[in-house]
Amino acid sequence: MAAIMLLSGCQTSTYMSSAATDGDGVTCSEIYQAFNAYDRDRQSAQALAQLSALVSPKAGSYAEMGVNSASKYYEQIEASANIALAIRGCQPVG
Repeated sequence: MAAIMLLSGCQTSTYMSSAATDGDGVTCSEIYQAFNAYDRDRQSAQALAQLSALVSPKAGSYAEMGVNSASKYYEQIEASANIALAIRGCQPVG
């Protein structure tokens, strides 16, 4: 499960770290990129969970629990991204 959490945040944290340190503040483009990275991370975690199930049913079960737990936050993350975009006068992500 730790591997999934590490993998599932890789692209998202890269985009957010870059956006936070570039001196321009967080732009709409960077918010879109971060949200898209988050969405790709979620898909990667799901694929890893499926692969884990092939290797070991127990590992697959733990991996799936991690994916299910993380997916509960999707609506909150989408709403937060949309608020940040609205403040900047940009179109929502979903």
